[in-house]
Amino acid sequence: MKLSVLARGTLRAVLDCLFCLLSWKIAVWVFSYFSFSESAYASVIKSSIWIIVLFCVLFHAVCGVYKSLWQHHGFGYVVRLAVAAFLTTAAVYFVLYLQIGHLPNPGIFILAGYLFLSASFLVRVYKKLFQTIKEYFARVSTNGAADDLREPIRTLLVGAGESASGFLLHKNQQGARPREILGIVDANYRKHGYSLHGVRILGDDSKIPELVRRLNIDEIVVAVPSMSNEELRRIVKLTPIKRCKVRMMSVLSTDKTSDALRDINIRDLLGRSEGKLDFELVDKWVAGKTVMITGGGGSIGGEICRQLMGFNVGKIVLYDIYENGVHNLRNELFAGGSRDVHEKIAVRIGSVQDKNRLDEVFAETKPDIVFHAAAYKHVPLMEECPRIAFENNVIGTFNTAHAAGRHGVTRFVMISTDKAVNPTSIMGATKRISEILVMGMNGWAYNTGYVCVRFGNVLDSNGSVIPTFKGQIANGGPVTITHPDIIRYFMTMPEAAQLVLEAGAMTQGGEIFILNMGEPVKIMDLAENLIRMAGLTPGVDIDIEITGLRPGEKLYEELLLATEGLVQTPNDKIFFVKPPQPECFEELVHIIDEYSINKIDVRDLLKRFIPEYQTPNK
Repeated sequence: MKLSVLARGTLRAVLDCLFCLLSWKIAVWVFSYFSFSESAYASVIKSSIWIIVLFCVLFHAVCGVYKSLWQHHGFGYVVRLAVAAFLTTAAVYFVLYLQIGHLPNPGIFILAGYLFLSASFLVRVYKKLFQTIKEYFARVSTNGAADDLREPIRTLLVGAGESASGFLLHKNQQGARPREILGIVDANYRKHGYSLHGVRILGDDSKIPELVRRLNIDEIVVAVPSMSNEELRRIVKLTPIKRCKVRMMSVLSTDKTSDALRDINIRDLLGRSEGKLDFELVDKWVAGKTVMITGGGGSIGGEICRQLMGFNVGKIVLYDIYENGVHNLRNELFAGGSRDVHEKIAVRIGSVQDKNRLDEVFAETKPDIVFHAAAYKHVPLMEECPRIAFENNVIGTFNTAHAAGRHGVTRFVMISTDKAVNPTSIMGATKRISEILVMGMNGWAYNTGYVCVRFGNVLDSNGSVIPTFKGQIANGGPVTITHPDIIRYFMTMPEAAQLVLEAGAMTQGGEIFILNMGEPVKIMDLAENLIRMAGLTPGVDIDIEITGLRPGEKLYEELLLATEGLVQTPNDKIFFVKPPQPECFEELVHIIDEYSINKIDVRDLLKRFIPEYQTPNK
């Protein structure tokens, strides 16, 4: 049964008073037993019980003992408890002096004070004491002496702050195996040479390679939860991974039996922090509405669907030509879901190039909002298939946007890419043409608000570099990189989907939203870190091969054209530009209407309408 705050405070006060009286009784009895002629004190204490109780409660309250949680006592709490016990014992000693007329034996004061403080402290730590004993006997009963005989993990700690201090004190949060912490490194040179809870601070992180070898370190624990991505990448790079593993300490759990350590993942090593979604803004926008997602079975389309499930959306229509993708996504969302989930999701198979099928689905489902994520995105493949890229990315986008307008959709959001800026690839150029078409649709013939959202690479999306690298590492290498200096922007899939939703919610139509991708990441560093995270050494266990830039590939991506000017939104991760109505829009529409694969050369068409389009590398 749980007690109220007042009941718990009263119980603590009663216990403290009992301990005080009992301690003095024992002290008086001890000195009387050894013939110190102190038996008269017992009657004085008995007649002064209420005065002693008053002093005890008063001093403990003034010292703030009853405001602290017993479960989380620290050094400050122990000091407050000791001061309260000393003042209470001194007050009782003074009462004896007033009643008897001379100073009592100081030994009684010392013994009573010691007994009182010991009892008060023990009752506050009994749970932790019992838990420690219980865990010890549990280990012995289940594993015998096996746990004690296991070799401890030889550990080097990075950081000598509050988190490291807590980690050293809470040994049961250091993992199941015994752990021997042999040293600490910290960037603050003023701490070097000192000790933290008996563990020496041996220098800064530049000493990691030497210390790992000299101390035979098995594991490095980063005890700085707020460490920047750049600093963490440096730690990982300095670590001879062939010899030891790097783990990171998360915020210490309130569950004293849980492991506070976790493995480093690739997100920790990327140079960006995820933003927070304006949940209220998005929920107000999508509440009760039907949302259609083209390319719903793909990486971004599927994640937009997952994010929408957290809002009060009326219905989600997944439209995709690839039936396996939407089938798997539907099964994922249905697993363990309620009947409402089953009724909320509809799957329709079809191509964005099929105008009749689009009209059928729009007429049937009557979407209010459309997220257009269907596109071919693989750069080298699209270089080999320019006509297919044009028909899917350009004509498919126009068909879907046109259908959205005809069927009264209020908002059409197209997913674009940083490769559309100063494109050097067929894929990027077709996405840039798609942007022009979508921007031209605003105010053309419909009341639909058309908008584009432009961003870079998404972690673990289909066909992205990280799953490719992981597969190459799993197969023993080599890891292939097109150029040693190539860089890319990255964001996580959930964040990309959330920012797309928020951009769609804040648009009025006619904007190109640009997501803040943080700092670019060098792909060579990314590959090396992935190899290290697999417990291998780059260039030793796994080779890295430079294959040369592929057709259409750039060394770096851009998010903004030189002629565009950014406008900040309330979300510091989202910017937008509002380009003028494209002059070539009507001509593009005419070409699409009269499109014939036998008469139009796709590359010439792209160069004609995108002056910044550069001939791809050969």
